[in-house]
This record gives sequence, C-alpha cells and structure tokens, in this order.
Amino acid sequence: MDWNKTKTIFIIVFSILNVFLYTMYVNRYNEAKMIEPIGNTDISTRLKDENITVKSSAVDGESVSYISGKVKQFTNKELTSLQNLRIQIINGGTEIQAKITKLSSLPDITDELLSDFVRKQVYKGSSYKLWKVNKKDREAIFFQISDDYMIYYNQNATVKVHWNDRLEITDYEQKMFDSLKSFGEKSTLIKAQRAIEIIFDNGYLPANSTVSKTQLGYSTLVPLTETQVLCPTWYIHIILPKDVNGERKEADYFVNAVDGTIVDIEQNVKGKELEKQ
Repeated sequence: MDWNKTKTIFIIVFSILNVFLYTMYVNRYNEAKMIEPIGNTDISTRLKDENITVKSSAVDGESVSYISGKVKQFTNKELTSLQNLRIQIINGGTEIQAKITKLSSLPDITDELLSDFVRKQVYKGSSYKLWKVNKKDREAIFFQISDDYMIYYNQNATVKVHWNDRLEITDYEQKMFDSLKSFGEKSTLIKAQRAIEIIFDNGYLPANSTVSKTQLGYSTLVPLTETQVLCPTWYIHIILPKDVNGERKEADYFVNAVDGTIVDIEQNVKGKELEKQ
C-alpha cells in the first residue's frame, strides 16, 4: 500500500467532512435565528385575532441575578431621626408600628403625596415604591425595591399606610430586608412578550382584554424564616373585558422570568394580608 497516497486521501475526506459539518451547523444556526421572529409574529397575530391589546411592554434583553435578603431587626436607636411618631417595635424586632402624633390633612389622597410621606416619615423610605392605593379601605401598600426592581408581595418587604376620613395619615406598619445581595451569574430572562404568551396559553388572557402594563421585579423563590431567595419575575397587569353589568375588572399575574412558570403569588401572602378584597 502506498501510505502517502492513503494519507492524502484521508486528509481530503476529512476536509470535505469538516466543510459538510460546518455547512450543516451554519444552516441550522440560521434556521434557529429565523424561527424566533416567526414565533414572535405568531403570538402577535394570535393576540390580534382575539382582539387583545398590549399597551406597553417593558424593555427586553435584561439580565438580572437572583438575590437573597435577610429580614431586618429594627432598633430604637436607628429610628430616633423620625419625628412626630410614636413607635413600637414588635414581632421580635422585625416590624415597626408607628402612629402619627401630629396629624395634618392632605389636600387629596394621591400617589405623589403618599410617596412623599413615606420618603420623609418612614425609615429608609426611599427604599420603597407605591404598589396600590385602596381608597375604600384607606390603605396604601408600598413594596421594597432592589436596584429599582420591586419585591412583589413579600410580607417582609412592605410598608402599609393608613388614613382617616379627614384625609389625615394616622399610622403605618413597616417590614424590610436588611441587606439584599445578588448571587450567582446573571440569568438571561425570557422576554415580556413571552411572559404574555404564557399567560395567554394558560387561559388567563381572554378575548377583548388589554395588557396595560408589564414590569420586571422579584418574587419569593425560597421563603425561609430569616434569609430568603428572590427570583426575577415579570408582573403583568390585565384589564379584563366587560362583564354582564358593563364593568371591567382587573387582574395581576406573575411569571418567573428565568424558567417561565406562573408564580402563585398568594403563597407569599398568608391570608391575603397585603391586599384586602
């Protein structure tokens, strides 16, 4: 056998095989790149066919880490700068109950005035953002934030503000995480449109609905006693179609932004403590 000829043949064969495999890889890569826009177009078409409007969508392409937080233990010493308050620290130091000693009426109950009160009269008040105002029950709920992302419905990261019929803020309760730290590598998140599609495919987005808001935040993944793990989560607010009485109700849904599962947010709220029905 002529070894030099055989060696040359092997080199040619492997070179052809490498070119063939590379061509297959490039073709499959390009096909995969073409599939994504088709999928996005498909959900847009499906929503349009059901007369579902998406009014706004959060910025896609964000990479966010999981975070962990330890429940804060408050001390009287660090609260001395708060004025015109009678403060009690309860539940083993994890909760503040504050009553306003010098009442003053607000011109109206607005998001801006409530947020201003929390910034000025609550310990580290700028660490919270307004979530909901219930004028019937005279209660406003604020959620703690981490890097401007809300922590949704975690009972250890809230401020609840109350007022009377004279529009005087009377008291509030506060809980918070002492330190919130990222851990692990940043995860590539599913897009807001994909989160909407998951809600739609699970039957929670009926025809003639409106998706009025999508927002990225955190929900509780591991609810341990003192230290908790929080996962990036899409919040989707939906305005439902008119019912038989001509009224339009609203609904909130939460989707794990890493694995796409729908988060049962009520598991984090014992007895629906944060939102009265």
